[in-house]
Amino acid sequence: MAASDTTRMLVLGVAQIFGPANGYQLRRELLSWNVQHWANINPGSIYSMLATLAKQGMVERHDLVMSPGANPVAVYRITPAGDAEVARLVGEGIRCVREFDRTEFYAAASLAPTTFDRATFGDLLAERIENLRISASTLVGTIAAAKADAGAPPHVVRLMDYAATIGNAEATWIEGLLADVRAGDLAFRGEAAMEAWTPPADDSGWPMMRERAAYLAAIANGG
Repeated sequence: MAASDTTRMLVLGVAQIFGPANGYQLRRELLSWNVQHWANINPGSIYSMLATLAKQGMVERHDLVMSPGANPVAVYRITPAGDAEVARLVGEGIRCVREFDRTEFYAAASLAPTTFDRATFGDLLAERIENLRISASTLVGTIAAAKADAGAPPHVVRLMDYAATIGNAEATWIEGLLADVRAGDLAFRGEAAMEAWTPPADDSGWPMMRERAAYLAAIANGG
């Protein structure tokens, strides 16, 4: 998955959770997740991604006039095609292993509780564990071959060992997460605990949710 796909996943994901919302709100929400640091997302690219997603039919853009004489506000709401794309990207981000970049897994795991039910997430975690073990085992074989090759740079062998060690450590960590998920820990889409959760009173998401209701009403009334 390319870096642009991770941006695509995250922008669609917050649009699914909070939409309809305007571009500034979606950008502010993602920046509150610090995506500019761990996902290397340029804040300005969030707006360009929204424009791309609108052209592709993944989100709908509504230019709404919220009060008499006010300028229109560009508001985005995810479409059924966008919902399917979120599920595809999040699922791929969880199951697929990139030995030298785990950014997409972190992004996908951040969105998984609002994208999938408990059973589906558990199945995806189990698949990732298997893929991590296979990847680490393959690297171990590559390391053995490299050690037998007198021309192989020693530091490359050590770096491959680093990747294999990290992969096995991640698999062990995810096994613990999977056990917690199957034991009923955390909250997932469709569960009462997910629906009942509310953020702190001073969370910036509250104004967004209040404006969301106004945007829905304006869309229903034809903008």
